[in-house]
Amino acid sequence: MKTLMVLLLLLLGIVPAHGAPDCDAPNLPDCIVVDALDGPVHERIGTYAATLKLHNGPAKQNVVVSYEFVDGTAKQGVDYLAEPGGMVTIKAGEPQAFVPYTVLRVGKEQKQFTLQITSVQPGKIGKPVAVFTIGGRR
Repeated sequence: MKTLMVLLLLLLGIVPAHGAPDCDAPNLPDCIVVDALDGPVHERIGTYAATLKLHNGPAKQNVVVSYEFVDGTAKQGVDYLAEPGGMVTIKAGEPQAFVPYTVLRVGKEQKQFTLQITSVQPGKIGKPVAVFTIGGRR
Protein backbone atom coordinates (compact mmCIF):
# COMPACT_ATOMS: atom_id res chain seq x y z
CA MET A 1 0.00 0.00 0.00
CA LYS A 2 2.82 2.41 0.90
CA THR A 3 4.55 1.74 -2.44
CA LEU A 4 1.32 2.42 -4.29
CA MET A 5 0.93 5.77 -2.48
CA VAL A 6 4.50 6.81 -3.30
CA LEU A 7 3.98 5.92 -6.97
CA LEU A 8 0.76 7.92 -7.03
CA LEU A 9 2.47 10.93 -5.46
CA LEU A 10 5.33 10.64 -7.99
CA LEU A 11 2.88 10.52 -10.89
CA LEU A 12 1.07 13.57 -9.58
CA GLY A 13 4.38 15.42 -9.20
CA ILE A 14 3.94 15.95 -5.47
CA VAL A 15 7.11 14.06 -4.50
CA PRO A 16 10.19 14.54 -6.73
CA ALA A 17 11.79 11.35 -8.10
CA HIS A 18 14.90 9.97 -6.36
CA GLY A 19 14.24 12.15 -3.33
CA ALA A 20 15.83 15.11 -5.13
CA PRO A 21 14.62 18.57 -4.16
CA ASP A 22 12.59 20.64 -6.58
CA CYS A 23 15.32 22.72 -8.22
CA ASP A 24 13.42 25.76 -9.44
CA ALA A 25 16.04 27.74 -7.48
CA PRO A 26 19.32 26.21 -8.76
CA ASN A 27 21.42 28.11 -6.23
CA LEU A 28 20.40 26.10 -3.21
CA PRO A 29 23.27 23.74 -2.21
CA ASP A 30 21.06 20.68 -2.81
CA CYS A 31 20.35 21.92 -6.34
CA ILE A 32 23.97 22.57 -7.31
CA VAL A 33 24.92 19.24 -8.88
CA VAL A 34 28.04 18.68 -11.00
CA ASP A 35 28.33 15.92 -13.62
CA ALA A 36 31.54 14.58 -15.17
CA LEU A 37 30.89 14.13 -18.90
CA ASP A 38 32.40 11.22 -20.83
CA GLY A 39 34.85 12.18 -23.56
CA PRO A 40 34.92 11.10 -27.20
CA VAL A 41 37.11 8.31 -28.56
CA HIS A 42 40.46 9.95 -29.31
CA GLU A 43 42.16 8.70 -32.46
CA ARG A 44 44.83 11.40 -32.60
CA ILE A 45 47.54 12.74 -30.33
CA GLY A 46 46.65 16.18 -29.00
CA THR A 47 45.38 18.33 -26.17
CA TYR A 48 41.76 18.00 -25.09
CA ALA A 49 39.55 19.03 -22.15
CA ALA A 50 37.34 17.08 -19.77
CA THR A 51 34.00 18.79 -19.09
CA LEU A 52 32.51 19.27 -15.63
CA LYS A 53 28.97 20.56 -16.08
CA LEU A 54 26.33 21.92 -13.73
CA HIS A 55 23.34 19.58 -14.00
CA ASN A 56 20.71 22.25 -13.30
CA GLY A 57 22.25 25.13 -15.25
CA PRO A 58 24.45 28.04 -14.16
CA ALA A 59 24.63 28.98 -10.47
CA LYS A 60 24.73 32.51 -9.07
CA GLN A 61 27.90 31.68 -7.16
CA ASN A 62 31.24 30.06 -7.90
CA VAL A 63 31.31 26.28 -7.53
CA VAL A 64 34.64 24.60 -6.72
CA VAL A 65 35.05 21.04 -8.01
CA SER A 66 37.87 18.75 -6.85
CA TYR A 67 38.85 15.91 -9.16
CA GLU A 68 41.45 13.27 -9.86
CA PHE A 69 42.51 11.40 -12.98
CA VAL A 70 42.71 7.63 -12.52
CA ASP A 71 44.59 5.18 -14.74
CA GLY A 72 42.72 2.35 -16.37
CA THR A 73 44.32 0.53 -19.25
CA ALA A 74 45.70 3.94 -20.34
CA LYS A 75 48.62 5.03 -18.15
CA GLN A 76 49.51 8.54 -17.02
CA GLY A 77 52.78 9.70 -18.62
CA VAL A 78 52.69 6.95 -21.25
CA ASP A 79 49.31 7.18 -23.00
CA TYR A 80 48.03 10.50 -21.61
CA LEU A 81 49.23 13.39 -19.49
CA ALA A 82 47.19 15.40 -16.96
CA GLU A 83 47.54 16.92 -13.52
CA PRO A 84 46.80 13.85 -11.36
CA GLY A 85 44.34 15.87 -9.27
CA GLY A 86 43.27 19.38 -8.55
CA MET A 87 40.45 21.87 -8.34
CA VAL A 88 38.60 23.85 -10.95
CA THR A 89 36.07 26.63 -10.43
CA ILE A 90 32.83 26.85 -12.37
CA LYS A 91 32.38 30.61 -12.27
CA ALA A 92 29.07 32.20 -11.34
CA GLY A 93 26.80 32.36 -14.39
CA GLU A 94 28.80 29.74 -16.32
CA PRO A 95 27.37 26.26 -17.05
CA GLN A 96 30.64 24.31 -16.98
CA ALA A 97 34.40 24.24 -16.53
CA PHE A 98 37.14 22.32 -18.30
CA VAL A 99 40.14 20.27 -17.18
CA PRO A 100 42.92 19.87 -19.78
CA TYR A 101 44.66 16.61 -20.63
CA THR A 102 46.88 15.47 -23.49
CA VAL A 103 46.78 12.21 -25.43
CA LEU A 104 50.42 11.19 -25.88
CA ARG A 105 50.10 7.95 -27.78
CA VAL A 106 47.52 6.10 -29.86
CA GLY A 107 48.24 2.38 -30.15
CA LYS A 108 46.57 -0.57 -31.85
CA GLU A 109 44.23 -1.33 -28.93
CA GLN A 110 41.74 0.96 -27.22
CA LYS A 111 42.75 2.15 -23.75
CA GLN A 112 40.80 4.04 -21.11
CA PHE A 113 41.33 6.35 -18.15
CA THR A 114 38.85 8.26 -15.99
CA LEU A 115 38.32 11.57 -14.26
CA GLN A 116 36.58 11.26 -10.89
CA ILE A 117 34.90 14.12 -9.06
CA THR A 118 35.91 13.95 -5.40
CA SER A 119 33.99 16.95 -4.01
CA VAL A 120 31.77 19.89 -4.93
CA GLN A 121 31.57 23.06 -2.81
CA PRO A 122 28.86 24.22 -2.47
CA GLY A 123 26.76 21.44 -3.86
CA LYS A 124 27.00 17.75 -4.54
CA ILE A 125 28.31 15.23 -7.03
CA GLY A 126 25.95 14.04 -9.76
CA LYS A 127 27.61 11.72 -12.31
CA PRO A 128 30.94 11.14 -10.52
CA VAL A 129 33.09 9.54 -13.24
CA ALA A 130 33.93 10.50 -16.82
CA VAL A 131 35.48 7.84 -19.06
CA PHE A 132 38.02 8.74 -21.76
CA THR A 133 39.00 6.32 -24.50
CA ILE A 134 42.12 6.45 -26.60
CA GLY A 135 41.12 4.61 -29.77
CA GLY A 136 43.16 2.05 -31.65
CA ARG A 137 44.50 2.73 -35.11
CA ARG A 138 42.42 1.45 -38.00
